[in-house]
Amino acid sequence: MKKHSNLTLKVYQQIIELMLNYEIVPGQRLVFIDLAKQLDVSRTPVNNALSILAQQGYLDFVPNQGYSVHKLTKKEAKNHFAIREVLESGFVGNAIRNMTGKDLQELKRRKEEYEKAITGHVTRKLFILDTEFHGGILNMVGNDILSSQYRDICQKIFLRFKTEDLRLNRIMEIKEEHNEIYEAIRLKDVERSKELVKLHHHASQKNLFPVIFPSE
Repeated sequence: MKKHSNLTLKVYQQIIELMLNYEIVPGQRLVFIDLAKQLDVSRTPVNNALSILAQQGYLDFVPNQGYSVHKLTKKEAKNHFAIREVLESGFVGNAIRNMTGKDLQELKRRKEEYEKAITGHVTRKLFILDTEFHGGILNMVGNDILSSQYRDICQKIFLRFKTEDLRLNRIMEIKEEHNEIYEAIRLKDVERSKELVKLHHHASQKNLFPVIFPSE
């Protein structure tokens, strides 16, 4: 039983990775037979993984038609951004109070990983590293469920569009915003950290919505 469960989890993570790399795109119909061949597994773990992804809102399921990648609506995106902001700004104080020297060092490493990944064009890796930086803040709270929910929300936003369409200038702005947030956390300035986190999320939404919803 455990073997089957582990295989389903592996397939689940592989499908998420395909979405992260935009190899599976919003609106695309998924044929589990083809996915099974692509991932070199039997149909059962693929079907199980697709069922879980549908329950989590990553996929849509229509009887007699099967699964397709969920298209994010503007209302859903606004809700995700609102929850994301509340989680981080609401718990950054707890993170600072629980912070150790090792935690701060790890947060700095994540910040620098993002900076090192910046090149002459926007890549999906940057959005993964951005999530890891912010996730690192919430990791300091010591609540695994909180950290998991935050990452899930970020994935539900970033899996839905071609991140390469974001302007490079915004990436440089994100770098500076990360630096400001890190410095406020290093100084254990809770109110400043909250303010900067909120400003960062508002700027992200303002810049991402024209990319995610270009015709609206």
